[in-house]
Amino acid sequence: MSTPQTGVCAEGSDFGLFITLSVNNGPEDAARVRKSIAALPKLTTQFAADLQAPLLVSSAGIGAVIWDTLCGPDRPAELVPFQALVDGHRHAPATDADVFLHIRSDRHDVNFALAREIRRRLGDAVRLVEEIHGFKYLKGRDLSGFVDGTENPQGAERAEVAVVASEDPAFSGGSYVNIQRYVHNLRHWEGLGLDEQERIIGRTKADDIELDDEIKPATAHIARVVIEDDGQELEILRHSLPYGTTDEHGLYFVSYGKSPAPFRRMLERMVMSDADGTYDHLLDFTRPVTGAMFFAPSQGFLEGLA
Repeated sequence: MSTPQTGVCAEGSDFGLFITLSVNNGPEDAARVRKSIAALPKLTTQFAADLQAPLLVSSAGIGAVIWDTLCGPDRPAELVPFQALVDGHRHAPATDADVFLHIRSDRHDVNFALAREIRRRLGDAVRLVEEIHGFKYLKGRDLSGFVDGTENPQGAERAEVAVVASEDPAFSGGSYVNIQRYVHNLRHWEGLGLDEQERIIGRTKADDIELDDEIKPATAHIARVVIEDDGQELEILRHSLPYGTTDEHGLYFVSYGKSPAPFRRMLERMVMSDADGTYDHLLDFTRPVTGAMFFAPSQGFLEGLA
């Protein structure tokens, strides 16, 4: 199997930089973007060595709309634009973005330095959609106070979950990336009692233990996103981090998968209510304001775009 980009399967990081970009329509813009993102793997290795930051990793994802322009007519089998979802007051919007840059390490300064160099190379061939700086909070908790990413695969299972293999040989070593930025209403959330918060999440807050089935409501976050299909639990690899200021803050959600289908199933069960009106009640306290899907090709494929 081709080698994935370093940011796909590496362990979680203390700091992350999430940048979404749109490619301009000038005659030389696509060529400049191809050359710039093709350099990302080697640049990451160079910056890691020069700045003594061995945990620096990165990935670049390419969206469905711009794929043919940057990469040619052959495309990953399941790459499509992100589809918005709406049900009542719950809305998971779609964001227009062509390229996703994901840079992470244990040092914010190193992430920033690499991001500046990539942006310098891209120049005016792109327009910035959004740049978000994420950070690890209280040893891996969401701003809600609950541990985030408990269900993440570990060790060799990370590649099994996140990386395309024989199911699409032409794009082996790649990964489907889904991103959403969530804005939390912490004032509303913190007005709840501990028992009510735990029933909304489906786990205990202090020690991260899943509630017993007879206690855990069908509307709990865990109950909605833990899905079994033919006896197998659907999995994604999360690289989410809290972000924000004291005014606006939340979670920058990032998932990698060998298929985008598991993420989509989870999101639909969060947003869309069942026949009996059941949905993920966590969405009463947080809301997604962006949504996009990309494909992060293997290192070899990416470098071949130059």
